[in-house]
Amino acid sequence: MKGKLLLLFCGTFWLTACSHQGLTHQHLTAPDQHQIKLAPDSQLYSRTNFQQATAALADTLAPEKLLTYLRAYSYFGNPEQLTAADYRQLAAALQKLSHSRLFRDSPGSQEQLAVVSYRFFADKERGDDLAPLLPILINQLRQVAQQESSLAGDYALWETLRAFGLLLNEARKQPDSSLAKVLLQAKVDQALLDFAASTESLRQGEDWPLMNAYWALGQYRLLLPSDPEGKATTEELQLDAAVAQIATADVAKRGDAARDAYTLGYHVNRFGGRQACLDNASLCRIPDQQTVLPQRHNCSPRLYVLAQELSQEEFELSCQRLISQEGDFHDLLTTAHSPTANDGNDSLQVVAFKNWSQYNAYGQLLFDISTDNGGMYIEGTPSKPGNQASFFAFRQWWIAPEFAVWNLNHEYVHYLDGRYVKYGDFGHFPDKLVWWSEGLAEYISKGADNAEAETLASDMANKAPSLAEIFATRYSDGLERTYKWSYLAIRFLAEQQPQALVQLSQWLKRDYFGGYEELLAQIATEQQEAFTLWLGALRPQTEEEAPVSYPRKQNRYAYRDYLRPAHLIQDEQHFHY
Repeated sequence: MKGKLLLLFCGTFWLTACSHQGLTHQHLTAPDQHQIKLAPDSQLYSRTNFQQATAALADTLAPEKLLTYLRAYSYFGNPEQLTAADYRQLAAALQKLSHSRLFRDSPGSQEQLAVVSYRFFADKERGDDLAPLLPILINQLRQVAQQESSLAGDYALWETLRAFGLLLNEARKQPDSSLAKVLLQAKVDQALLDFAASTESLRQGEDWPLMNAYWALGQYRLLLPSDPEGKATTEELQLDAAVAQIATADVAKRGDAARDAYTLGYHVNRFGGRQACLDNASLCRIPDQQTVLPQRHNCSPRLYVLAQELSQEEFELSCQRLISQEGDFHDLLTTAHSPTANDGNDSLQVVAFKNWSQYNAYGQLLFDISTDNGGMYIEGTPSKPGNQASFFAFRQWWIAPEFAVWNLNHEYVHYLDGRYVKYGDFGHFPDKLVWWSEGLAEYISKGADNAEAETLASDMANKAPSLAEIFATRYSDGLERTYKWSYLAIRFLAEQQPQALVQLSQWLKRDYFGGYEELLAQIATEQQEAFTLWLGALRPQTEEEAPVSYPRKQNRYAYRDYLRPAHLIQDEQHFHY
């Protein structure tokens, strides 16, 4: 947030000038002397002040102001200094506060309680603390929805829906956690379904409440226990049917607007995909590709970019970054720029969405790709006439005003690897290709500048996987093995055994997996000691420990940009990071 944003508690109004007073116990009973600064302040956001604010919640005449302080603390305080007892105290205070008529009659307080709930309790270890708050949020959803529409009420409704969605989104990543357990036990899906089916889910003719409820329900579906064989479970099918019943009634009234709400709210956020949308065309709608991706820029005869909204300068910079590393690839593997046999992928299509939310939605609907990731390269079937290799990505919107497309150079190496080295399509070779594909992409795109991998090698000097283990890496072995250790193995060969690296590429190009596998075994046996010594000689640059970065931001993939109501702006009272 730009500028100095201060929340100054003077009387009952948000004013712009007031002398700063520390948030001590004596001041907690005098709201006219509170000042909340939306900036790091170790004195203001101390554990002592957190505890005193929590303790004062039940007795204050201005709960909204104390809740706003706690909301600000979640961004500018240090949660590592809080104990389990502090979280329990906060949960108990919120529970007690919820019985106050002063709280129930204050949409502003309800908004802040919802935000405090997901900011402090969206954690795998906080499920037991969250449990007593879930009935409060469920009752709050019903109450706020039934109130006459107002700006304050809209903020409260939106944040209450967001609380469910963000809690569920975190829980689905940790399905065995206490957080997941209490959300399932509380049956929050029923409260969300009841709301979505009610007339209150459309507010003054707008469907943002319904879409946010759909999104939260999509997160709930992802949290449900899944079938080990990937089949839809009874619970998943029942939820789909319940949502479909609501959407069917809505479509009967609002037509395509209702289809779009269902599609972008529920379907894409449970990762339903293109084919399932086509099969459910009465409810799900696929947009026109030209409308979503109106821009096209040719980098070269072999490379073009489709985009939502890039400037000419950004197009040219992206092309430059891609083309500049081609020479490094061809030089390293001595490809002579000669493609593999039967490979018709003579061009690459790069699809650049403006952020992950758009990638998640339209990557599925237009291209039928999995979008629960940070981008994807699809080689297709290279020998098939008309096949189009494609890389799907999105801009790094979180670094604005700087510009970059996330994973652009890494994914482009996958295209070069498939075009000039590996015979056949992605699944052509039976195994032992993960380390090659991901390690090569990391090495070509980063070169010797990979401090994270070097630090890992240094920290794990006595526990490093062997070359044989790295060569056998599968994607299920985790990010460190898949990317960092694979990078280190490729870099070792590039620096110490470049001819072996070239020969491996030649066996893959000739479709001789036996030769590739035999050489891997030889390298694993003969070069293990050299690899160990090489790892030990890496000296990552030692840097002073970086200071804590403030504000402590929400996971940037947690929410969807198109779900935010346009009239609910971010300001000094309604702030997100």
